[in-house]
Amino acid sequence: MKYEMYRATTPIHSFTLPENADSYDEIQIAYKQTAVKKPAVNLVKHYQDNTLPSGMTFDGKTVIITLTQEETKLFSKGNLIVHLRVLTTDSHVWATKKWTISVEESNNEDILE
Repeated sequence: MKYEMYRATTPIHSFTLPENADSYDEIQIAYKQTAVKKPAVNLVKHYQDNTLPSGMTFDGKTVIITLTQEETKLFSKGNLIVHLRVLTTDSHVWATKKWTISVEESNNEDILE
């Protein structure tokens, strides 16, 4: 399956966990893009200490990430990797498979307000 995201948009990404999301000590979702002759871009949404970062919500077992227009403009046209890791209440860390998202340019990338 191919995943796409356009720059200067507000995509929503959902991740389903085996247990209710708020039952984990930490949840980290990392967006990473490396490109030739460009600096790497890392965007991390990190839940810890019962504090939700901006753009992250829980719905039972589902973690929902909404990126801002500004956040999606950080990435260049090309592929980025998304990876989720969690720390369980009994101090185990596990990770999901990595997903590749194709980043595309929008025809106009002005921020809409």
